[in-house]
Amino acid sequence: MKRLVISLFVFAFIIAPGWSEVVSGVFKTNPSEETGGYLHIKFGACPDDKEMSCGTIKTAIKKDGSKNAEYEHLGKLMVWNMKDAGQGKFKGGKIWDPSENNEDGSKKIYNSKMSLNGNTLKVDGCILFFCKGQDWEQVD
Repeated sequence: MKRLVISLFVFAFIIAPGWSEVVSGVFKTNPSEETGGYLHIKFGACPDDKEMSCGTIKTAIKKDGSKNAEYEHLGKLMVWNMKDAGQGKFKGGKIWDPSENNEDGSKKIYNSKMSLNGNTLKVDGCILFFCKGQDWEQVD
């Protein structure tokens, strides 16, 4: 009986698919240096791959604390394809900064990585080996 239990336990870990953690909840970005406003980003599983994390712009908040219902980027993906790297770290994704565009007007998209520690999500956008990041606090 003991062998059977051990065999089942080992078998379960050998054939079981790897479970990936997905970031979920709503996080507040840092206030914009230009406008003083900030965004609420809603995280969950990506629409195309449920094992990756994506973040969508849920709400735009003005400097005075009121909602900006006219914000042009509501509902758009800001973070996508973040793969679980274990121990609260995520990598291999992309992040878009809606306040910046390339010279030709196209979206400025960066390689991204994140780490989740309690209610703080550290988000980095990277070009080559240079990364710039923010700490986003969970609000929901």
